[in-house]
Amino acid sequence: MPTPQKEQIVQEMTDKFGRATSIYLVDFTGMDVNMTTELRRNFREAQVEYRVLKNTLAKISFQNAGIKGMDEYLTGVNGYAISYDDPTLPAKVLEKNKEYKEKLKLKAALFEGNIVGTDKVDNLAKLPSRTELIGKIAMMLNSPMTKLAMTLNGAMANLLNALKALETKKK
Repeated sequence: MPTPQKEQIVQEMTDKFGRATSIYLVDFTGMDVNMTTELRRNFREAQVEYRVLKNTLAKISFQNAGIKGMDEYLTGVNGYAISYDDPTLPAKVLEKNKEYKEKLKLKAALFEGNIVGTDKVDNLAKLPSRTELIGKIAMMLNSPMTKLAMTLNGAMANLLNALKALETKKK
């Protein structure tokens, strides 16, 4: 019989799983307390939530959130790195800290509604974030205008120099 505490956890996790842009399922066997604390701190700094949850509660939460296909990965001890904004952030945190990547065994990732294998997660870590992509696009759009302004400015400067030289020659 479910306890009120477990029902509350399932309700909370159902909401979180439903809002998440990505969920990374990792096996954290072999990590000591200091390493786990440091991992949680790094996730928190990146605005990624890291939770440990019983498999039965996770299974119910995934079902309630309408997420299918994660049941086969719910064995052993699992941690869940949940990102709400940028779906690549958990992969970047793991990529940045190689010692975690060696200890944590990534089982699966739910990336914007699709279950992704471990081979593709490495590629996700190399993708630029949404903010970086927007910045690059803005820079690409701004580049032709900047070049045009510099060209026109250079032509005007050459004309001014020629007029000044003509003026000094006439004096």
